[in-house]
Amino acid sequence: MCFTVKYITQKKLIYAKRRSDSIGEINRIESELKELTIGMKPQFSASGFAHPPLLVFRNVHPLRPEMFQWGLVPHWVKDQKEAGRIRKKTLNARGESIFEKPSFKKAASHQRCLVMVDGFYDYHYSNNKAFPCLFQHRNKTPMVLAGLWDQCRTNNHNVWNTVTIVTTPAHGLIKEMQNNPKKKEQRSPLILNKHTENIWLGNTPRKQLDELVYSKANPDLEVSCKIDRMPGLWD
Repeated sequence: MCFTVKYITQKKLIYAKRRSDSIGEINRIESELKELTIGMKPQFSASGFAHPPLLVFRNVHPLRPEMFQWGLVPHWVKDQKEAGRIRKKTLNARGESIFEKPSFKKAASHQRCLVMVDGFYDYHYSNNKAFPCLFQHRNKTPMVLAGLWDQCRTNNHNVWNTVTIVTTPAHGLIKEMQNNPKKKEQRSPLILNKHTENIWLGNTPRKQLDELVYSKANPDLEVSCKIDRMPGLWD
């Protein structure tokens, strides 16, 4: 699964370059990122259970960075207490069922987004101890995860802009390192490359999205892993 991520620890310019090749667009996105994250400290380990804001890009023109809270609240939720209860269960969305689950099916069809992080954490177990592993690209470039977003307006007029991270069966290094003996299946966030980012954001037929969820082939994906002192966990 994906419950803890690392993000906004790199220069905003690196994030901007990940989203565009145009100098003008890079400068615009970098400027918007700086304004968006004023006063925000680098997030070395952001737990989904605290519902932090995540950096997302939706399919809007011009493409711009936004912050949505982690833990999707469906548009049909009106009660604030219900919204708080639901988002605890929607940090992740299983890619295999996003078109069937009531909480996700509208977003899966029309409200897909990119979630940009430096990496994500999971655990490796050895000698009955759990060690936090940081998964990131070998070249340390930002990692782009498939996400779904939604917006709801509760009865007290609060507006919730929220996001969930789509997961798939883990494979390769991620599956090898995730060896929790209590789990029947190892999961991974759906990590996108520049080609599959466009597929995920675009007006793509469901069949092609399903193929993306189930595919083990990602030609640009080179993930590294290290046992990491997750801040606040081992101190």
